[in-house]
Amino acid sequence: MPSMSCAADNAMQAIGCLQARLIPLTVRVEEEKPMNRIPYPEPSTLSAAKRAYLDNPELRVLNIARISMHAPDPIWRATVDMALAVVTDTITDDWLREVIVLRVASLSNSAYELHHHLSMGRAVGLSDAEIEALRSGDLAALSPRDRLVAQFTTEVVRDVDPADETVAAMREHFTDEHLYEMLGIIGSYMNAARVAALARIENDDIPVKSWAEEREGGG
Repeated sequence: MPSMSCAADNAMQAIGCLQARLIPLTVRVEEEKPMNRIPYPEPSTLSAAKRAYLDNPELRVLNIARISMHAPDPIWRATVDMALAVVTDTITDDWLREVIVLRVASLSNSAYELHHHLSMGRAVGLSDAEIEALRSGDLAALSPRDRLVAQFTTEVVRDVDPADETVAAMREHFTDEHLYEMLGIIGSYMNAARVAALARIENDDIPVKSWAEEREGGG
């Protein structure tokens, strides 16, 4: 640490000198990021497939992807495939997927997933009132369809076995194929929230706005 002594002709000059010395220290403290509870794996220790993923210039590798590389290759590959499957070519549209994911992230207390999906929810057009409903569990502000899906998501995450009346109502509005797709989305994001929480990873600097933009922009 540099010396904090300041020779000056008067008190005002001395104060100015001390402030000039303290400002760089303050900036350094503010720029420090918290350390993960579990560090990211060293790239040199990873398999060729994982290193190729990290080195792909067309990908923006998010922190959740980096930390998940601690998993053995078969589990890691299956996790990546599932994560892609639930956001590409789905029956579930982007709006409804964000309804599901925001509810999962809120029930899981996942600051990491909320960091990205608050951004993505707004990008698909969810209002502040709708987002707050999904975060709080007071679903009155949602449309009947969104309220039903949010309630289904809540019961799957919280209770595992959703109520008979909830399942019956879902089957009136959605095919069984769609129901199981939504279950896959719920499960994928429950897993992601817990992968992030185990290591307590920091948020990425820039939240995702849409998966389509990430792919088009090299992410």
